Amino acid sequence: MELTDRVVRIVHVPGAGLLAADVTGRIHLLDENLSVLRSSSAPTGSVAAGHAPVYTITAAGDWVVGRDKRGTLLRWRLDTLDLVDVLDADRTADRAGLMEDEEPSPVMSRGIAVHRGKVYVNNGYRQLAVLDLETFAVERIVPNFAGHVPVEWFCQDHPEVDAASDKAGRVFLGDLETLDFPTVVQADGGNIHRILYDPLHHRFWATQDDGVDENDNIANGVLTLDARGNVTGRLLLARDDVEFLAFSPDHRTVYVGGFDGELHLLDNSTPELKVASTVGGFSHQLTDFAVGDDGTVYTLTQDGEIRRLTADGTRVLARAPFRRQCVWDIRASVDDPAELYAATDDGVAVLGVVPDGMGEPRLDVRAHHSHGMGFTRRVVPLPGGWAGITRDRWVFRARRDGTLLWRRRLDALGHTVAGSPDHSRLLACHNDGVDEIDAATGEPVARIDIGRASAWAGCYLPTGERVVASSNGEVAVYPAEGGEALRRFGTGEYPKRMWADGADAVIITGENGVKRVLLATGEVTHRWTELLDNTVENGALLPDTVYAVSYGAQIAAYDRRSTEITALVEDLPDFAKALAAVPFGDGHVVLAGGRGGWIRLFLPAGPDRKAPLTRVRDLLLPRQRTTP
Repeated sequence: MELTDRVVRIVHVPGAGLLAADVTGRIHLLDENLSVLRSSSAPTGSVAAGHAPVYTITAAGDWVVGRDKRGTLLRWRLDTLDLVDVLDADRTADRAGLMEDEEPSPVMSRGIAVHRGKVYVNNGYRQLAVLDLETFAVERIVPNFAGHVPVEWFCQDHPEVDAASDKAGRVFLGDLETLDFPTVVQADGGNIHRILYDPLHHRFWATQDDGVDENDNIANGVLTLDARGNVTGRLLLARDDVEFLAFSPDHRTVYVGGFDGELHLLDNSTPELKVASTVGGFSHQLTDFAVGDDGTVYTLTQDGEIRRLTADGTRVLARAPFRRQCVWDIRASVDDPAELYAATDDGVAVLGVVPDGMGEPRLDVRAHHSHGMGFTRRVVPLPGGWAGITRDRWVFRARRDGTLLWRRRLDALGHTVAGSPDHSRLLACHNDGVDEIDAATGEPVARIDIGRASAWAGCYLPTGERVVASSNGEVAVYPAEGGEALRRFGTGEYPKRMWADGADAVIITGENGVKRVLLATGEVTHRWTELLDNTVENGALLPDTVYAVSYGAQIAAYDRRSTEITALVEDLPDFAKALAAVPFGDGHVVLAGGRGGWIRLFLPAGPDRKAPLTRVRDLLLPRQRTTP
């Protein structure tokens, strides 16, 4: 049986198999060959089935317990995966501690623990709920010891000290039963996704998302702490989020991985922190990991692929049957503004927005061209076709019929590609800097060295200057020719995408919303961010409106001048990556696309529309062939 929806968490249950929770709120039990043994039914509740992913899950005794993104608490039978209890997020709260009319806050936190028959987990209001495991009765709801920050992980393996971590980079040491955590360590600037106890060397291990001090958003990895909260070691091994760490059964190997898409095996036979080997070749970012009873390991990538590997990570033993798809980018053709190019997991789709018989907009798929170079992260419209950049480090150019004109391999993991105003050059941003490429031939024109940080976003100004935004939030402006920066400034916020706004400003999406930045001074003149949860992945700019999609599966609209929010939609099917505002009739339509291969078409506010953003219809692009 095939998994039909993207898995977002995996947990190995000794003697039972691998539990997999998906984006619809269902859970599945897989055997050692990653075949599906059984699946749960879809949850019921105030959120429509299919729109409440389960990011928080654990197994204890006869039960599987979890929390969905909105804060709904769930309990299933382990032997049958029958859904037994659903506690609605709206009511599972101490309302005396809430603001008037406060609603649950969507969040992708992982923190859950079962201790002496009690379940400890954040509710939908970032309070801490304590439930009885056998009855699922709420025993108490108390203020969160991490304040308004969700708990990300619990660790109870130390003989005397319990540990926890949160999404603000803090480690808490104390006692879970009393919820007293007197020792607080600021170990990172971002999420600490896992903290584990190491019995070989009597220390805790913790992951890092950001890095600290001079390494902030440049280099990060793992650190170790003693039971008093003293940091005893650090190992920098990543440029992007570290999502997990896990021990082999004998604790002599530590597995570490994350958004760089590499699995590191650390030698834990001695107290020294050292990488023994690194395994690559994964289809996407590593997001979760588990170790089986026999020491074989399971990896989950963000595209939903689950693999079972040998203990050394070098050989694939099984893959779960799943067909992935994602829409990463949507851009209008240079030759025909009514034609669109969509970057997908397997290539580029050619689309159009056309009226149906009632005059309503619909999406017409005109072609879908596969190229075999990994998923297409960005697409740049060029005369007669497009250029793109892939996860597998290729920059390429193709004709409109999909014919490949050239391709060039980057030296490092690529993040984005931008085109010059005259379509003659391309700016490819990657982990080791920036390559400028001749758009006609694919030959390198220039190389820009930006230092230790990764180049995460770039664009050309109308006058040909090149602007690069680094992972640590630094923005640098370079002349049309030459590699010395004309000026540079720091924003303190990591970027995702960037566009020129005239000759003197840029619009940047990423940490803390969408912002307009003056290039002469670094001043932020406008910021569009209200009610957005997590990183803003993409934006679309109109003279009077700014649209944004976030890593929290949201789409929002803002007044461009005042920055006031005018619309918010929070039930997108999965992570949104692509966003475009496309002319239609006398106005425009909005297209959002993302994981699952969906493109959702919205109409903005109007006299005949019930909402500021009215959903019209969805198009789902064909998924790739199932993995063997």
